[in-house]
Amino acid sequence: MRTLYLGKWLYTADAAGTVIEDFAMLTEGEQILWVKKREETDQTEADQVIDLKDAYVVPGFIDCHVHFLGSTSHGGGDYANENREIANVVCEGAAHAKQLLKAGVVACRDLGSYKGYALGIRDAINRGLIVGPKILACGYAVCARGGHGYEISYEVDDPDQMRGAVRQVVKDGADVVKLMVSGGVNSPGPEPGPCELTWEEIQTGIETAHNWGRKVGVHAHGNTAIRRCVDAGVDSIEHGVFMTEDIMDKMSAQGTFLVPTLCAPYYAVNEGIRLEPDNPDHKKSKEVLQRHRDVLKRCWEKGVKIAMGTDAGCPFNPYEAAAHEMVLMVMAGLTPKAALDAATRGGAELLDLPELGSLEAGKKASFVCLKGNPLEKINYVDELTALYMDGKKVNLD
Repeated sequence: MRTLYLGKWLYTADAAGTVIEDFAMLTEGEQILWVKKREETDQTEADQVIDLKDAYVVPGFIDCHVHFLGSTSHGGGDYANENREIANVVCEGAAHAKQLLKAGVVACRDLGSYKGYALGIRDAINRGLIVGPKILACGYAVCARGGHGYEISYEVDDPDQMRGAVRQVVKDGADVVKLMVSGGVNSPGPEPGPCELTWEEIQTGIETAHNWGRKVGVHAHGNTAIRRCVDAGVDSIEHGVFMTEDIMDKMSAQGTFLVPTLCAPYYAVNEGIRLEPDNPDHKKSKEVLQRHRDVLKRCWEKGVKIAMGTDAGCPFNPYEAAAHEMVLMVMAGLTPKAALDAATRGGAELLDLPELGSLEAGKKASFVCLKGNPLEKINYVDELTALYMDGKKVNLD
């Protein structure tokens, strides 16, 4: 069936950053046939017409860093809780999928989940058993023995074990590979950035993943960890708090993505300190937050590719955080357009989802309706009135 959508304003997020006022968009099934000015169209081409009235339309959002089965309410203890019942895990996954949709997220990348069960949630969505965004998942991450994120990772002690762990991740059915290369804010000690994997382990992990056709995202805060990963040809740096300008230059030249996840330290500071005032991890987050924003701004100014990711599922970090991540990007110094592009076309490029990320002929009809113009005021990304995914309106109730 051919559907003609009419509306007030549309941002295509194409390479030219095209905005069309008083637009018309013709779709057939889940695919866009064309987008143009309403005055240039013939409504007889459509089987039905849907008037979106005063909506401001943008592509559906892509969250490149979530933890689907994490704990948003406390110190992340559920990751290590071996007594979580599978029925509860499945229900949590379904609930989190719906929360992501309510935030306008049409696709996401899970970078580590309890027992790798995000792979099962992905498959359930693909089979139509539950409703949710498209998921790319790593299942288990890979870390040093006892390193950051060991609760959701295969642990390794040398390059040979790294090679075997990455191969196991692929065997498990992973779409992507996640390496935990440095410590994190909730790691023991005062500094969140020490490198926990050797150069040989990092190089082996990335090479093995690429040999199996999988992109690699790495948890890396400290300068040494980031440098080693960029030198080894990683696809995306997650967080990247303490990187130096020479690394930014190399990332820009290589096309390495930064997924900053500003929400992670923000919620740890603003919710964590309020609820757990004596937890030293939250004080570390406060020190990290401004540095994090400064690094993001410099990366953007230097032409580093940026993709939006929230780190949803980490302590205090909600699954509806996509809009807030874009707001924090603008607070860090990016333009609203740059933040919106990171959440759409940037994510589509990083995740190899060419059918998403922009509203153009041949792409999927996956889009968000907003109350106002997000290119003028980014906060409007948090005022969602409707979501369409693959040409169908999503029930958000």
